[in-house]
Amino acid sequence: MVHPSLAEVIDWLRDFTRTCDRQVITAQTRIEADLFVTGDDGDDLLIAAMEHFNVNLNDSEQGMAQTLQLAPHECWFGPEAAFALPIWLGGPSDIVYRDLTVGELHKAILQAPLRRKE
Repeated sequence: MVHPSLAEVIDWLRDFTRTCDRQVITAQTRIEADLFVTGDDGDDLLIAAMEHFNVNLNDSEQGMAQTLQLAPHECWFGPEAAFALPIWLGGPSDIVYRDLTVGELHKAILQAPLRRKE
């Protein structure tokens, strides 16, 4: 799939996250806060998106952080609840967690280079 529409990305996300049809998903829907994808599941989502849409969000020239427009101290998908306690007890952190929106994921998929056949 070369240029998926927003609707195609939403349909794929709905299947991936097993979100019921009654929940409205738009470009502004936050993947972590609204669809409850966090931690390693967020990484799995990005890998699955790359495979499904045949794109490389982790292009060796740019890296995933640049493709997804992250600053050096930012990351997507906070720690899963079981692993968050030590972070909470350890005091403040310089890491800022940004909640990836469906629209941002769609834009990244459209801008990412196609995956090379291995």
